[in-house]
This record gives sequence, C-alpha cells and structure tokens, in this order.
Amino acid sequence: MTLSTAASRIPRLAGSDDSGGLPPQPSRLASGAMTIAGMGYWVVKVSDPATFWISPELADLVGVPAGPIPVNMLRDRYHGDGAARVFAAFQHCVSAGTPYAVDVTYRHPDGRDLDLRVHGEAERDTLGSIVRISGIVVDKTQETEALKRVAASEQMLADFLDTATDWCWQTDAEHRFTRFEAGSATNRTIDLSLVIGKRRWDLDVPEASRLELEAVRREMEAHRPFRNLDYTVNARVGPRRARTSGKPMFDKDGTFVGYRGTTADITELREAERLLLNRSAALAEAHRIGRMGSWSYLLGDETVSWSEELLAVTGFDPATFDSRNTAVLEMFDPEDRQKLLDMQIAVLKGGGARSVDVRLACADGRVRDFAITCKGEEVAGKIVGFVGTVQDVTERKQAQRQLEELAYADPLTGLANRAMFKQSLTTIIGRALLEGRFATLYLVDLDRFKEVNDAFGHAAGDELLCRVAAILRREFGDGAFIARLGGDEFAVLVERSHQHEDVRIIAEALIAALSGPLDLSCGEAFVGATVGVAMLPEHATSTDQAMRHADLALYMGKETGRGRCMLFETAFAEAVEQRLLLARDLRHAIEENELHAFYQPQVSIATGKVVGFEALLRWTHRERGPISPAEFIPVAENSGIIVDLGLWILREACQQAKAWLDQGLPPRTMSVNVSPAQFWAMDFETAVAAVLAETGLPANLLCLELTESLFVDQSEDRISRTLGSLSSLGVQLALDDFGSGYSSLGYLTRLPFHRLKVDRCFVDGIAGQPAKRKLLAGIIALSHGLGLSTVAEGAEKRADVDVLRELGCDTVQGYVYSRPVAPDAAPIVAASIEAEPLPDHRPQCLIPDSDTAAMITALG
Repeated sequence: MTLSTAASRIPRLAGSDDSGGLPPQPSRLASGAMTIAGMGYWVVKVSDPATFWISPELADLVGVPAGPIPVNMLRDRYHGDGAARVFAAFQHCVSAGTPYAVDVTYRHPDGRDLDLRVHGEAERDTLGSIVRISGIVVDKTQETEALKRVAASEQMLADFLDTATDWCWQTDAEHRFTRFEAGSATNRTIDLSLVIGKRRWDLDVPEASRLELEAVRREMEAHRPFRNLDYTVNARVGPRRARTSGKPMFDKDGTFVGYRGTTADITELREAERLLLNRSAALAEAHRIGRMGSWSYLLGDETVSWSEELLAVTGFDPATFDSRNTAVLEMFDPEDRQKLLDMQIAVLKGGGARSVDVRLACADGRVRDFAITCKGEEVAGKIVGFVGTVQDVTERKQAQRQLEELAYADPLTGLANRAMFKQSLTTIIGRALLEGRFATLYLVDLDRFKEVNDAFGHAAGDELLCRVAAILRREFGDGAFIARLGGDEFAVLVERSHQHEDVRIIAEALIAALSGPLDLSCGEAFVGATVGVAMLPEHATSTDQAMRHADLALYMGKETGRGRCMLFETAFAEAVEQRLLLARDLRHAIEENELHAFYQPQVSIATGKVVGFEALLRWTHRERGPISPAEFIPVAENSGIIVDLGLWILREACQQAKAWLDQGLPPRTMSVNVSPAQFWAMDFETAVAAVLAETGLPANLLCLELTESLFVDQSEDRISRTLGSLSSLGVQLALDDFGSGYSSLGYLTRLPFHRLKVDRCFVDGIAGQPAKRKLLAGIIALSHGLGLSTVAEGAEKRADVDVLRELGCDTVQGYVYSRPVAPDAAPIVAASIEAEPLPDHRPQCLIPDSDTAAMITALG
C-alpha cells in the first residue's frame, strides 16, 4: 500500500459522519501508530475551506495548535511554490474528487526545515456529493536525507571511478567480459570492442604470455580471489603489460555469477623498473671507477680503519698513516669535525644512513672536498660501530661554487646581479637597524641607452654597459657594493655618514662622469644618467621599501627632466599614488565613454575659410570635474593608456567629420594628434586604415599630426615605412610643434610630410617681437621651399594674424578665431568666421632679408 492511499484507509473515528462534521480525538492506539510513523491527519469542510482541523499528532509534527486552525497558518510556512502546488491539488480534488500527494518543504517554528508529503482525498455524503477533504501529512525528512546521502555516496563512487587510473571489469559465470571501463584519467590503450564478450585467455596475447594467463585461468575457474597477476596483451599501440586482480561474485544462494576486478596498465612501470636496474648497475660501476673508498670504526676502539682505495684517494701511505681516531679527526677543521660527530650521533639515535660534506687536508697538503656517508653496524640489533664511504667530490663542489657565482653575478659586466644585491641590501639594512649605522642606496638609470643600441647595435650597447660599470667602480671605489639590476639600470649601496650633502655631491659627480662622451669601438656615445637616492634607514626599513623608494626618486628625477639626482621624499609616493588613481579613472572613463572630443577651427589666411578642425581630447571627471589635458595626457603616456586614447579620438574625429559631410557641410580636413607610443605598441597604419573603412571618411580629409619626439623613440626605417604606408592611403601628415624639440631638417626632406605646424612659442606675441618675426619668416620660407604648407597654432591677437598674413603663412589656428568647441557648435563657429570680411591687403610672397636667408642656409 502506498502513502497516497493511506489517508483513505485510516479507520473511521468514532463520531465521524458523512455530513461534514469533524472527527474527535483518535484512539490511543491510532495516535501512537501515527506518532511512530511520523504522520498526522487533517480534515477540511468543503463548506469552510479556510479552516481545517488537524490531529494532535500533526500539530506536534508541524508545531501548531491542534484542532481547528486557519489554512494559511501552515501554507505561509511552505518554501517556494509549495503552497501553490498544494492549493492547486486541493482545488482539483474538490472539483473532481481526485486524490493527491504533494511533496513540500516546510519551515518549522523552531527554524528546522522539514520535507513533508501532503496527501488528500475526497469524502462524500450518502448522495455522492463531496462534503470534505481529509488526508494525512507524512514527515519524509529522514527519508530525503537518506536519499541525499545515498546520492552523494554514489556520486563519490562515480568520481573515484572516473578519476581512477585502473580499468574496472566484470565477467559473467562463463568468465566472459561484460564490462570493461576506465576513468577519464586512464589512457585508453585497449580496444573495448576486442574485449567485451571474450574470456581473458581468448584475447590476443603473445605466445610467451600464455603460461601467465593459465595462472589467471586456474584461479578464476577455481572461483578464488587473486591479486597482482601479470601478463602481456597485444593492444592497438603494441604489446602492453597488464596487472590484474579479481574477486568472485556469488548470489544469495551461493551460486557463482562471475568476477569483478581491476586491471592496470603497468607497461611504463615495468620500463621504469628496467631503467632503474640499469641505472643501479651503472651507479655501481661508477662507484668502482670513481674516487671513492670505505671506512669503518668500532665503538671504543682507538683506531679508524681506512680502505686501500680511500688511502689512495687521499694520497696517504698505508705504512705511515696515523689511523688513531683522534689523529684522523684532527685532519678536519673544527667545524667539519663537529659535523662528523653530529652525523655519528644521529645514526646512533635514529639508525639509518647519514651523509655530510666536509673538507679534508690530503697528504700533499691540498684541501679537497669529500662526501662522507655513515651507517650503523649492528650485532644482535645493537649498533657496535660505523661503516661508510668517502668520495672525492672536489670537482662537483667547485662547479657548484661556480654556479653559485654565476647565479649571483651579471655575466656581462661582472657586477653583482639583482638577487645578490637584494641579499646585500637586506644585510646592510639589518646592520643599520641593529647597530645604528647608515647607508645610501643609489639607483642609476642611463638616459639615452636605447639610442646607442638603435644607432650602433647591441654589441655597442653591451660595450657601453661595461664602460658604465667601470665608471661606477672608479667613482665609488672598493667600499661600495655595485650591481646591474637589468637592462641599463644599476644600483650602488654605500655605507655612509649621515650628511645628505655628501650624497648629492657623489651623485652629481657620477652624473657628470656619465654625461661626457664615452669612447666605444664604433665611436663616441653620449648617454647621461638619472639617479634616485634612498637614505637608510630613515627612508626605508626593509629591502622592498628601500628599492621602491629609490625607484620613486628615480622616477621623479626622470619626470623633472632627467640628468639629475633626486632624493626620496614622502610626497613622491603620494604623487605617484595620485597618478595611479588618475590612470585608473582614465581607464574607467574610456570604458564608460566619459571622454569628449572638442574641435578648434583652422582658417585659411588667404580666403578666410575654415579649411579644417583639430580634434582635441577633453575629460570631465565624475568627481573632480574637467581635467586639463596637460595633466592626464602625460599619465596616459606613462601608463600605456595613450594607445587606447589615441584610437578613441581617431575614431571619434573621423566619425564626426563624416557626419558633417553627410549633413552637407563643406569638406574640411580633420587633424588628429598621434602619440609615438602608437607607433611601437601596435600596427598603426593598419589601425588607421580600419578606422577610415569603418567610418567612411575619405582618407584625404584626415591629417595626422606627429610630434618631433617620435624621431627620438623610433628608428628612421620604421618611421619611413609607417609614414609611407599612411601617405599611400591618401592620409595627410603634419609635423607638429616644429622648432620646439628635436627638429631635424633631414627628416623633412626624407619623409612624406604635407604640412609643417609651427609651435605656438614662435607665434605668440610675434607682432611686437622683430627677432621672433625673422625666425618665423625663415621657418615659413623653409616650409614652402620644401613644398609643405604651414599651419601656425596659438594665435591669440589680430595683430599676430596680420603678421602671419604678411609672412605668407597658409593656415592659422588659435583663440583669435575660436577656442575648441563641442561638435554641435563647431559648424556654427565656422559659419561665423567665414562671415567676417577679409582685410584689404593680401598675403605677400616674401623674399627673406639677408639675416633670415643666412639663417635658412645655416639650418639647411
């Protein structure tokens, strides 16, 4: 009988009837039975479905009062959709008379969760009408938990089998394989289709393995368990060695029904055993021909016995060798002597074998390295002495020492490496803290090392590093610990007095020594250096902190112009932290599209028309508000974010330029600044081509502005290839900030530039500065002579524009026309600029005066 029908078979209680009356208390026998079974019963009148009567057993089970209670008192405690499912089943029972059983999870008032099965069944009156629903509630919590444990146990077994490295097999009573399975960790070297349905001795095996299988067959036909029986089987990958174990199975009547067992592929294991035996034989041969001998000593004896081989290894004459125990021990220095005694004590206490490496003065006076082993010699289970071997390991020890030296030395310069330097730094910091001493940590970074590598090759770079190492040794002397940390970075550690002035003098002298011309095989090299300094222990009390603070000082020295010494200050760490936070926020701004592009018009002096715009990046921080590009662009360059920023502004500017074209506005050039990092961090020309294809902007309307710093960071060959590819696309190229930096005229003649953009320092206030006017006239004449158009940026006054017009400048950009504006304002600004009347005079084609002409000749 199932629980679903249990409710209908509970004996009718005295006093119950078919008119809908509720039953009184059950008999003591029925109550006890229900309590033991973990159940109770309930009744609900169809005429009053909101109230139902529950038995005391059910009340105790679910933690509510017995007798009539509101239905919701229990339904509100069901988990999930339990209440809805019970109610739906109840309604169906009321309407159709269908019995039901619903499993729910119930929250007991004491906090426990119970798994219950709610049964319900309709009761009818004499006319056949359903007058009430009655049923039982059964506590299935223990049953559910048991099922969960069984499922977990089965899963655990399945996991064990799945990850096992053995095959699991089963046979029938005729010894035919019915199952042959392996876990996922097992290499499936056996084709199962050739195994299932066959007996083990029917498999394809080499003839030499038939006798081995006969042993397995005898055990199986005798229905005996067997373990670790080996044989060979031919598999798809060749012969495989197998090791099998099995246990017979019998039914409840004792009838044999088959075997279960495991089989392991031990091919690799046997091969490993063979190799081990071969190696053991080789080791024995090596001991025979190696420089090795044996020794023995009986406890209480005065002498130690050395074998002839040991005497030969050490060079002692057997006739004159002093074998007294005290004399032998005197051959070792005190530290090694104690090692030997400690080894013997360890063997006496713990048994087994011990070994130790010591140094021994041989007969010729040379001290050599030996490995000594020791094992207890037992009689009747008691150690009565020692036996052991002595092997000359001098060559191995020397090689080990050389490897240790290599591990802690820079192979190029011969200086200590980073690992050795950190060990020494730790030692000196500890001495400074414990003994009240002081030290200075200098981090030295070469400023233009990459240029030497690019110009002369890596061999010259290596020679330069060796020259720098020699200068460091000369400047700091023998009292300093000098290391090459990697690349072109060096570190120097000097114990010192506490005057900071001495530190600066030393660092500045070093910078001066490294800033002059350094003679190399290929010629002279000019590098220079920046030095970061941390004072110990006042600036740092740990190795990592010292390195970090000196590195911060070095970083700040580079930021302020390089070629200088910078002592660590607490503010450096705060400044770097602020830059890191700004870099993090900048990455977030890119991801969250918080950046904006503004556009500044470029105006043709000849026509007064707006011939283009320069796209300028703007950032409004979500907390700090607008942040100047002068602040966040350097952070982007130092953190590598500039590559993503460059691509973002390039795509944004091209999309905007194409949108203006689609609106019917005149074609105007869109200028976009390019960072040198975009050249070496990505395939730049491919990226530009992809953006043009994506946005649909004609290539001739895109102008890429490149700063002169590009020529410092990149080789000319790479620059030439990249700019040539961009020019082939039809993109215009402008040399930005001309005259403010590197300014090599050779690049202008060899690279495919279209525009020369004059830096604002030559434009601002030009109307009142004749000398600046002459210089600018020469630049414009030079640009036109090379076939380049000239763009002057930074014009703020009408008078400056008038001078630029007289000098023949082609295009002007600056606040005199407009500040950078948002995209929707740019067309309006352009229209207002073009609405202004042109001046009466026109640009002149100037012939430079004699001074300017001489300057141009000198520049050329």
